[in-house]
Amino acid sequence: MEGQLFFPEFNRVATPAMCREADRVTIEDFGIDGFTLMEIAARHAAEIIERETGNHRSGLYLCGKGNNAGDALAAGRTLSEESGHKINILMVDGRDNLSADTQHNLALIKKLIEHGSDIHILESMTTDPNLDFDYIVDGLLGTGISRDVRSLYKEIIEQVNRCSIPVFSMDLPSGLDAEKGTIHGTAVHATHTITFGMNKTGFYLNGASKFTGTVHLGKLPFPGFAKEFEASIITPALQDILPSFARKAKHKYDDGVVHIIAGSEGLTGAAIMAAKSAWQKGAGAVILYTTRGNLPHYEKNLPQVIKVVVGDGEQNSFTPDHSKKIIESMNQRPGVLLAGPGMGTSAEAGELLMTVLSMINGPAVLDADALCNMEAISRLPEQRRKQLLLTPHIGEAKNYLGMNFNDDFTRLNEANDFVKKTRCAILLKGNPTFLIDSDSQKFITAYDTTPFTRAGFGDVLAGTIAANLGINRKLHTSVIDALLHGLKKYHQHKGDSAFGPEHLL
Repeated sequence: MEGQLFFPEFNRVATPAMCREADRVTIEDFGIDGFTLMEIAARHAAEIIERETGNHRSGLYLCGKGNNAGDALAAGRTLSEESGHKINILMVDGRDNLSADTQHNLALIKKLIEHGSDIHILESMTTDPNLDFDYIVDGLLGTGISRDVRSLYKEIIEQVNRCSIPVFSMDLPSGLDAEKGTIHGTAVHATHTITFGMNKTGFYLNGASKFTGTVHLGKLPFPGFAKEFEASIITPALQDILPSFARKAKHKYDDGVVHIIAGSEGLTGAAIMAAKSAWQKGAGAVILYTTRGNLPHYEKNLPQVIKVVVGDGEQNSFTPDHSKKIIESMNQRPGVLLAGPGMGTSAEAGELLMTVLSMINGPAVLDADALCNMEAISRLPEQRRKQLLLTPHIGEAKNYLGMNFNDDFTRLNEANDFVKKTRCAILLKGNPTFLIDSDSQKFITAYDTTPFTRAGFGDVLAGTIAANLGINRKLHTSVIDALLHGLKKYHQHKGDSAFGPEHLL
């Protein structure tokens, strides 16, 4: 149930190790030297700085010893020559033992100074940057940092963070771990991060956005064979390239059929939310399986949904003997199964679910209570497990799926290990939210998902995904569309402080 979606270059993210390898291959095997790559990166940076600040500005360029410093120097040189900027350079840790390309750029800067360019090499930062400069360029530290920022840089970073003028970080904010999104003691709070070659995974983990500010990608001429990516990020811009989810069927049962096993005594609200969202998203038919005792709740709230009553008498909970009727119905009208919201966690409900999963084919979305049956799910044949999408929130991932994590980076790795072990696809909700398909392709939301953490949102999301899967059977686009659908609805109702899952319907 997987589907391919073309992702723009910005939406594909790599680890620092992947970036370094692409850089090495481009230089050593493809034949574009490092200084040329630095010149291209610097021109990207200069264009962005000019666009954001204007011409004839004064900038403070803070440089360390690595190639980030070279990027900063080259960008300053370009802005001095082409945009009339006054460039003020502080080599924070001295001018010895610089990287080769940084040393080369410093030599070029000195030649420009000799010919009267408005470039100045400072000995210290003794003045208030807010008074003397229009912006700051951070070229202090790169991706190689693996321990807390030492005191010399720490003092400079803290002074930068007290400033109110724009800060442009070269490749990454100094002190930020570009793989994990964690902080090495302290980090620059950039207004803009101009990252080079490939976007970085860590910018979207552990709240790193408060350090990166707006991320810009400066593309470099890495050949395709040199590039490897860790994940893709889900951004609002993808809404413009997602395929349409409009049904083309002639009959309500031709496609887009969603079968829902959900709701039990006291928990019918979850089933109502899931069924409504599947219907609203365009499912051809939504079929809800219910015990007779709960039927009145659905008759009142779901007139557009087909209700199939299972069991006899006034039962309010699912039992294994309900499976026969559900399987017969699903075989007659094949579609997508959504199971779990409010279904209950009893052994009887679990046995029912496992019987249905074992006897029917096709995609299934397992949410909420269905996840407590993970031990039994893991015993299904691998080909069946590859048709399943599990949608836990963080607590369910720990309690039902056995994951153990305390930050986003570990959470992503735990989820990936879980997928490799079980071959089930997973949508691990949280901020950010992760989608990992059965082949371990990873997707990370790159926008704030905290508005969707209230009760009921998960039920709505599950119903929307099920409807999408029923229409096109493509996992990636179905889930991404559902996630962005929630974002769109949130912005439509943003002025409502009581924003809740009903606004998504």
